[in-house]
Amino acid sequence: MKCSVWLCLCPCILWILLRSRARPSKDVSFVSCAKLDATAPSTHVHKHGCTISVRNTALADWNTCGVAMCGVFAALSCRRSLSNHGSHRLRCGGRPTSNTVRLATGSDVGVVLLSAGVGKRMGASIPKQYIKLMGLEIALHSLDTFLACDVAEIVIVCAEDWKFVFEDHLKKKGPVEVDVKFTTGGDERQDSVNNGLAKIQAPIVAIHDAARPLVTKDEVEKVVADAREHGAALLAVRTKATIKQAVSESKAFVEGTPQRKLLWEAHTPQVIQSELLRKGFEKAEKEGLEVTDDVSLVEQLGEKVKLTEGEYTNIKVTTPEDIAVAETILKERGFVPPTE
Repeated sequence: MKCSVWLCLCPCILWILLRSRARPSKDVSFVSCAKLDATAPSTHVHKHGCTISVRNTALADWNTCGVAMCGVFAALSCRRSLSNHGSHRLRCGGRPTSNTVRLATGSDVGVVLLSAGVGKRMGASIPKQYIKLMGLEIALHSLDTFLACDVAEIVIVCAEDWKFVFEDHLKKKGPVEVDVKFTTGGDERQDSVNNGLAKIQAPIVAIHDAARPLVTKDEVEKVVADAREHGAALLAVRTKATIKQAVSESKAFVEGTPQRKLLWEAHTPQVIQSELLRKGFEKAEKEGLEVTDDVSLVEQLGEKVKLTEGEYTNIKVTTPEDIAVAETILKERGFVPPTE
């Protein structure tokens, strides 16, 4: 808008300066009042009973030139302004936006970022996801990854007392093309997921633990693509260790040894069609089911879930030792800590 104003003002100012310095020639003629052409660009002076018509021909040329210049620049400015306005509407999808948040165009993915946990095993005085990892809170590493992906909305599930961490970070980043929302957590993990899902409008939802700060954009894109094709998918890695199944929770005796080549370790994000996940929650509520991950709700419906092979570096930061490992991975990736 400012550029458009200056494009109009500059030629006008230039015209005024040149006009003030110009000394136009004057064609002087003595005519009677009856013969005076009122439309001619002239100066009228009454002298000795006659009207002296001083025709400023050069000045008239300057006037015409100045008006033409202003008209041309105004037209160009208008065209540029309309073009910018049109591109803004295309980028924002024609929806009203704030100064700091804009909707991404064309994305069918929403994200539920779970950051409401307490993290007792870390033994810290604050929830583990707010401990700084190379100068940035653990949860913010995950947030930045999703902000770099093609997603339409992010619902951050967190306690009200920690909402400021995300808000301050977003202010520092400036305008982002993602609709960022907040909601509070529930008693259990699946309650927090359900709270976040209630604010999702996109047809596909990716649920991610904020305590997994090392997930990459490539991993997110892979698992989202699989979810689009199969309805549900999760990042996972093949199990390296041999797993023993106990007789029961209280009896530490081997019941059996599952085939290692068939075992996978579940990671996040877990990506599901939103309506499918809602059906899973309805079934869980009716039957009193409790699950530890999101795709289990889809499994309860008898639907297939795709295993998307991810990276072993997508660790969950749970103990102080995990922080040391995460720092090493970030350094190998060339991560640069933010400056205060």
